[in-house]
Amino acid sequence: MRRSLLPGHRGAMSVSVAAILLLTALSLGGCQSSSTEAAKAEAPPVASGDHPAAHIFSVPSAKTSFVFIQTGSTGPHRLTTRTTGWETDGVISPKGDAVAYAVADGPEDKSEVWVSRIDGTHAHRVSAADDDASNPAFGPDGKWLLYAKSNFYGHYSPIARSRKHKYDVVKVAVDPEDRVAGAVPVQLTQQEFFDLRSLAVSADGERFLVSTTGYPIGSLFLEFEIAKPLAIKRIFQPHVPSEPRMGPAFGPALYTNDGAGIVFSAASEGKDGKYNYNVYQMSAVTAADLNQLTQRSGMIDEISVGADGTVYFSEGIQRYALDPKTRQLKQE
Repeated sequence: MRRSLLPGHRGAMSVSVAAILLLTALSLGGCQSSSTEAAKAEAPPVASGDHPAAHIFSVPSAKTSFVFIQTGSTGPHRLTTRTTGWETDGVISPKGDAVAYAVADGPEDKSEVWVSRIDGTHAHRVSAADDDASNPAFGPDGKWLLYAKSNFYGHYSPIARSRKHKYDVVKVAVDPEDRVAGAVPVQLTQQEFFDLRSLAVSADGERFLVSTTGYPIGSLFLEFEIAKPLAIKRIFQPHVPSEPRMGPAFGPALYTNDGAGIVFSAASEGKDGKYNYNVYQMSAVTAADLNQLTQRSGMIDEISVGADGTVYFSEGIQRYALDPKTRQLKQE
């Protein structure tokens, strides 16, 4: 699950997510703790069976954001028992036995990457203690993951708000059975990306993809080889219908499960100067065969690809499941 850098569009609240937010708010009454302290608390085990969890997503409110998992036919449930903090960027391992996510005290605070079992137990930090870490992405065997670290918080212009910049990609070995940080993370890139909207690993574990911004080209996707991470392998900048006059504006970008395609969100110009984001798919080999999978207005905040290829995305607090073959859309 990955966030866009532009403000989210807020639509009507769906019944299921509304219930989640209400129950969460009721359970938080008067509880206070730091994210590090609360992270030590583990959620009671939830049976996951032999199937991988369908998908994972975060539900933000004014002061908190918590990760939820939809496992099989059961309803969404909280991964952790934190009462404060900002959980985002949740991702499930390919085998469906582990989860990685980012956690911070607030949306602008230093963040850590944590790994746990699928039921939330054995939660522990895997990012380096000094790293401002986010956007975890599992390798195909689930024994390692990549994450992004930010090296600068601030702004490059007096009229711009402060936010995280100078991102690079880090690799670390992981084991959901551990209870404390084990392996030493190793930085792969030396790019200092201006921003980072998403990070994804290909199905064969040989490539990774970042959605970022490059000067002066603007919004784009960059692909790297895990074995040769210091050089950019490929640059993608697809053009969608009615894209903004200033150039493409992208959200997150992920590989399809077979590694042959890239699913991403991109903006088109709407009425009154507002952007409408939709989900697109293109070839990861040629960048051709661009297909628009949705016809919607407003903002898309997160995108993830389920074990069966279903594309999940959110518009504010509303969640949708998209079949990329039939383009059938279902609100969750």
